[in-house]
Amino acid sequence: FSHPYLLVVFVLGWAICNAGLAVPLLALGIASQVLMGTVYVFTMKGITDLNLFYSLGDSKAFLQLQVQCKNADAIGCLLAGGLSFPLYEFNPIAPFVLCSGVSLLTFIVVTIGFCCRVGFGQEIETAEAQRARRLGLRRVSTWK
Repeated sequence: FSHPYLLVVFVLGWAICNAGLAVPLLALGIASQVLMGTVYVFTMKGITDLNLFYSLGDSKAFLQLQVQCKNADAIGCLLAGGLSFPLYEFNPIAPFVLCSGVSLLTFIVVTIGFCCRVGFGQEIETAEAQRARRLGLRRVSTWK
């Protein structure tokens, strides 16, 4: 896998980790919790890489994308934290099931979005260069 599809694989991994926390097996719960940190770090690294790629080398655009991503992350944490306690009171596995479902929905939406924009099986650099030429834009490659 390569960017941007590696990022959606991490989102799928996040959904699987949350589903693992909902299963009443201690070993699976511990493994899921340990893997969640790793998946989160790689996901944030992938988001930063995509922001760098789509900023076209413009530091102001990159910082704006980063601010938007961090704000979205903070809002998501706020909502998850606010909803998890009432859901846990309703059913102890409900927060994990909901988070897994939201992650699966995100996986589907983002995968479809990238397939529509980049195409499946095509390198993102090539696809975006072709798109820029078609739209008459000058593209500065910053992908590493």
